[in-house]
Amino acid sequence: MTNNFALIGAGGYIAPRHLQAIRDTGNRLVAALEKSESVRILDRHFDNVSFFVEFERFDLHAVA
Repeated sequence: MTNNFALIGAGGYIAPRHLQAIRDTGNRLVAALEKSESVRILDRHFDNVSFFVEFERFDLHAVA
């Protein structure tokens, strides 16, 4: 069974390890939040991740 994940703090120190773990266990990252727009690590691990820099937009996406 594949699970969907959302990540808050996608540019943080531990984020690459979380991304690797999500991918290695066969799961999907569907949304990520980071205040800086310069997060390129997501592209190395996943395609089609909805990326947000504002929590309000991230929150609306996660609820939908």
